[in-house]
Amino acid sequence: MGATRGIRIIITAAVVCWCLGFHQSAAAVCGRQGPQSRIYGGSDTYPGEWPWYAMLHYLGKPYCGGSLISNDYILTAAHCFDGDLSLRTPESWTIQLGSSRVGGPPERSTLILKASQILLHEDYIHFLDGHDLALIKLAKPVTFTSFVSPVCLPEVQHRFRLRRTCWALGLQDVAPGVPLDSKRSLQKVTQTLIGYKTCNCIYNSHGRPELTNATLPSMLCAAESDGEKGPCLGDSGGPVVCQEDGAWFLAGVISFSQGCHLRDSPTVLTAVSLYQDWIKQKVGSEASFSPQTIDVRDDVDTDSCSDLLSTRSSGCGIIEIQGSDPRSPGVWPWQVDLHKDGRRMCGGTLISANWVVTAAHCFTGTLSSDSPFDWSVVLAPGTPAVKETPVQKITLHGAYVSTENGKDIALLQLTRPASFGPYTLPVCLPRASHRLLYGATCWHTGRDGPHPDGKMGPPKGASVELIGPNKCNCIYSKPGTTNASVSVLPSMLCAAQQEGQCLSDSGGPLVCNESGTWFLVGVQSFAGSCQERRGKALPGVYTKLSDYENWISTITRDAFFSLQKETPPQELDSERCSEGSSIGCGHSVASPSLALLNKATEAAWPWQVSIQQYGFHVCSGVLIAETWVLTAAHCVSSLVPPSDYSVHLGKHQQGGWNPHQIMRAVKRVVLHPEYGPAAGDNDLALLETYYGVTYSDYIQPICPPSDVSLAQAKRCLVTGWETLQSFGDPSSASLRALQVSLLDPKECGTRRNQSNPRRETPLCAAGKKGKKYACLGDSGAPLVCQLQSGGPWLLFGISSSRAKSNQPLCPGNFTAVSSKLSWILEVIPPKDMDTYWRNDSIPVRREASTVPSSHTESYKANATNRWGNSVPTTTRMSPKQSQQKVPTPTRRPYW
Repeated sequence: MGATRGIRIIITAAVVCWCLGFHQSAAAVCGRQGPQSRIYGGSDTYPGEWPWYAMLHYLGKPYCGGSLISNDYILTAAHCFDGDLSLRTPESWTIQLGSSRVGGPPERSTLILKASQILLHEDYIHFLDGHDLALIKLAKPVTFTSFVSPVCLPEVQHRFRLRRTCWALGLQDVAPGVPLDSKRSLQKVTQTLIGYKTCNCIYNSHGRPELTNATLPSMLCAAESDGEKGPCLGDSGGPVVCQEDGAWFLAGVISFSQGCHLRDSPTVLTAVSLYQDWIKQKVGSEASFSPQTIDVRDDVDTDSCSDLLSTRSSGCGIIEIQGSDPRSPGVWPWQVDLHKDGRRMCGGTLISANWVVTAAHCFTGTLSSDSPFDWSVVLAPGTPAVKETPVQKITLHGAYVSTENGKDIALLQLTRPASFGPYTLPVCLPRASHRLLYGATCWHTGRDGPHPDGKMGPPKGASVELIGPNKCNCIYSKPGTTNASVSVLPSMLCAAQQEGQCLSDSGGPLVCNESGTWFLVGVQSFAGSCQERRGKALPGVYTKLSDYENWISTITRDAFFSLQKETPPQELDSERCSEGSSIGCGHSVASPSLALLNKATEAAWPWQVSIQQYGFHVCSGVLIAETWVLTAAHCVSSLVPPSDYSVHLGKHQQGGWNPHQIMRAVKRVVLHPEYGPAAGDNDLALLETYYGVTYSDYIQPICPPSDVSLAQAKRCLVTGWETLQSFGDPSSASLRALQVSLLDPKECGTRRNQSNPRRETPLCAAGKKGKKYACLGDSGAPLVCQLQSGGPWLLFGISSSRAKSNQPLCPGNFTAVSSKLSWILEVIPPKDMDTYWRNDSIPVRREASTVPSSHTESYKANATNRWGNSVPTTTRMSPKQSQQKVPTPTRRPYW
């Protein structure tokens, strides 16, 4: 807990002084309250009620609390002096005793004293590591009075009753922006004293690694389960005292907590009794240690805490105003409106008294702003309890770039806590383990976009059906769908509105009722137009809230996360978009052009894939199944997480608009197990995407080579992205095709092949003579061949490297795919290969009638070809023979 703000309230009382005598010891007069009368949620004190409380002022402003333990020593927290070196300079500090307030005219009982020495515990490093104690020696001793006297210190054998009521002291809390030295009072608040094991049990219930086992055996805790009351910023070093047999003992010195106003977040204390030897060593016999006069048996610390945990989660996700019409006022008490300069811009959801969650894109763009001063939140809109509250802070997710890339979530902190009532209540948030039931009916609530004024009725609701991201991607990638480029990522989910309904409100909530509790499962992000697909609205895309539990709880610390009462069965979102599709593989509906592709030929190479990292093209690849892409292994690094890569299909221009482009996130990267980076052996990698695509004229897989011989190929091409050598920026490159001839690998200039003849010989191809096309130079580019005019295209190789050569025809090495089919089939599940079982147009090898293609030279009978293989005598087919269709075995797994 940092040392800054505190607590307050004002009270007047008669000032009555009774002197105890300077000669009396601290132990003799300790723990006695004087005449009877910031801690948030506490009550005011009066002068003399807590005569040992010390207000520590740094450079004239309240900074920490402390306790008088002798006539010239104050006990406080060591972390109050962390930071600037001047914090450890005694001259920077003054100590105020005998006061019940700061600010305004001083009370008659007030003493203002200077510090002469600051002593930190020698083992103190950081408050999380314990030993958070320090002593301040006063410049001159004080005389004990009814308003200034010490607290009793517990001896090392002292045992406090655990789970009993004690008191925490501190200054009244102040609103953000209010000066620390403004008028505020000393306050008191009851707390439950617990041991460190019980305290760890409470903190561990959050499920956050940084809070796990936060306390040590040298610590105690002060708990108040609902977080309504307790020490706050500026109360560090202050006392938590317990009364025993009429005397008040200092049980602990306030050390830290995870923040103010937080549920299930006990304040951690330094257990004073364990430091008796250290205090006596520094202070001497004048320290106010006092023997315990009662027998304590209920001091057993356990790791059980269920009875201390907050029950306020039951107060979230409840609709108190019942109404059959979803437009009835108060039906959605967590719905809020976000206003910028008086204009409603987005929807949002109340998740605690202080925080609202919405979409990050609401605060980007030329017409928007991320300054909290431009925004306000309207609570309970359209109801009698409507209230507008300024925004104190706006926090966008740090990884947010655009709606298409996900992380479209933001948090707004209110300047004043919301007052809960029938029309204003928080929604429950799902934990990371929350399981959604796809197909369930939920509700999207809000408005129909921005409005010029705030005079609107209550928010309306539209019932929707939850759709998993895989099925949603299939819907959006269907041919003829506007916004076909929409790509739903793993951290998103979709919801389809029922017929006759239409509502799309950026940042608005998607809520589901589970066993009577409403959970916020999503925040509206994008898509979901009402005029799509013959009048039926396309699914809206939402940010999936359960994926952001840690991020939300770290920032807000008081959001209402709740566990599911009943866990639905595991929902498999495994639908394949290609199921029922009549499209096979390797078919191009456009006439392939070897020039720059344009609108007329943009469907020529529908299997081409652009592999990108951080939005930049790094390599080509080829689609071989609905969720699988084949590329070169050297294109992907084992040091880079798969999530940093993405695959782009239907893309033909690296820059500019691609109307048929679809992006998919990469789930897994599988390198060939025998890939050798140095030699380039087995330079293949498989990329599995999270979700599939619907096959169309612009996106479909390539056919496998199976056992077809290269000698049967009629023509071969390499496709990839590259600009002409005379031009510049590759980001504006178009997809190009280079017609190639197959060469002897030695002619590619690969010395490795000559020195290591046993190495598997790669494919080698170069541009055909007389063609004026630039080198592609695109790793992972597919080498595809056609066996007959109009037939399907087959994948024979993947570009591994372009060898160093002075030849102008761009010679390059390719990893042969046919010899790696067994590995590919081991990796890809059989169900993903159904496309190829349906394709009956792929010819098989015909050993007796191998036809030399136009891109190869003639072979002599029984000669050895350029790959060292025996080749049968060439026989040309008659025109009639060449037109005959070669049958293919039924349901043959080509890959």
